[in-house]
Amino acid sequence: MARIFSINFLHEGLPQSGMVTVRNTPFFVEYTISMLEDEVAGQLPGTKILSSSASEFVFANATHDEPTELMRNIILAVSQHSHSLA
Repeated sequence: MARIFSINFLHEGLPQSGMVTVRNTPFFVEYTISMLEDEVAGQLPGTKILSSSASEFVFANATHDEPTELMRNIILAVSQHSHSLA
C-alpha cells in the first residue's frame, strides 16, 4: 500500500512544496516526488529517492557523489517526514 505526503523545502531562498508517494520494496523504500515547479524539477536528476536505511537517502539517478543544495533540501524534507512517523 502506498502512502502519500507533502513536503516543504527552500530553493534559492523561496519556499517550495511537492507531493511524495512512498513505496516499500524488500530492499529499499522508494519515494517519488511530484507536483514540483518546472524550474525545480528541471534541476533534479530525477523524481525518485531511494532509502535502504533510516539515515540513507539518495536520488536514484544522481550521477555525481555530492548532492546539490536543492537535492539536500528535498532529501532533508523527506527524511524529516519519515522520521516523524517512526
